[in-house]
Amino acid sequence: MNAGSDLEKRRAEREPLRAKVEFYVDADIIEAVSVDVSQAGVRFDTDKPIRIRMRMTVGDSLLEREAQLVWAERASGSDNMSYGLEYIPDCEGVI
Repeated sequence: MNAGSDLEKRRAEREPLRAKVEFYVDADIIEAVSVDVSQAGVRFDTDKPIRIRMRMTVGDSLLEREAQLVWAERASGSDNMSYGLEYIPDCEGVI
């Protein structure tokens, strides 16, 4: 996949920001269907994205939003993970 096609998929322009982010997943049980399994892990499908509540400080404002997990990726050669969350439009707000 080339960088040009990645940019075409984006709905909004990205701006760099380093901020502490706190997030939590509701204690609800989320149902899924397994796709495959190995000694190292499991892949599963859900009927909708997993919802996450998150808080972060942007400038002088504390932003609290509900978002959905849309992608995850492990960094090559390390345990670090990157996650992509998409804000849920009906749940916007600054505290």
